[in-house]
Amino acid sequence: MTILGIETASVVCGAALVRDGAVIGESQRIAPQIHSEMLLSLIDGLLRSAGVPVRELDGIACSIGPGSFTGLRIGLSTAKGLAFAADLPLVAVPTLEALALRAVRDGRLLSGGRVLAALDARRDEVFAALFSWNGSALGALMPRAALTVHALLAQLAQFAGGEKIVLTGDGSAKIERAAAELFAVPLPGQELCSAAAVAILGEARLLYGERADLESLEPEYGKEFYTTAIPLPQQG
Repeated sequence: MTILGIETASVVCGAALVRDGAVIGESQRIAPQIHSEMLLSLIDGLLRSAGVPVRELDGIACSIGPGSFTGLRIGLSTAKGLAFAADLPLVAVPTLEALALRAVRDGRLLSGGRVLAALDARRDEVFAALFSWNGSALGALMPRAALTVHALLAQLAQFAGGEKIVLTGDGSAKIERAAAELFAVPLPGQELCSAAAVAILGEARLLYGERADLESLEPEYGKEFYTTAIPLPQQG
């Protein structure tokens, strides 16, 4: 099975190809507000370099959020367009779960370990979810929520003890400043989202028969999207 993964939930604009669990290609750019300009060319270049035409894909996996309002919309609309044009199944992958898998793939998480995936949600808030790793699969210990750092640390108190919790995501810096002693913090670059992780999780979901409805699927922003009279800069 060959799957195209698309990641646009943050400053990472990325695409990856996975075949039977192995990453066969990945391309990304890291900069805000480039997704609309770069995503299609990244995907086209990746498919060409791998020698995989769109029609030979078995499915598409898209990072569904939470994250950048603009980035998520661009990523999902691109994924829907490709899936519709090539008559391919589309599967939605939670961005925080993909971040947690990135930590596993980087060798930061041993069996029995825990990983907190956190994305910056502006001000003092983060989108966060806590996962466990049993050596073969991630399990949810704390569901995704938009929380202040103080409220998040209060919830994490029930998981105190044992090895430090592995921290990942671009919300890591906020959390580390508040309670660095509780966490194993990422090295520069390890906190970034990964299209390869999206593709790997997407392949697993497709193998289990998951399919998204192209007409009804929407990004999971994690917060209400408000517009104001004065445009605010958007991440991604």
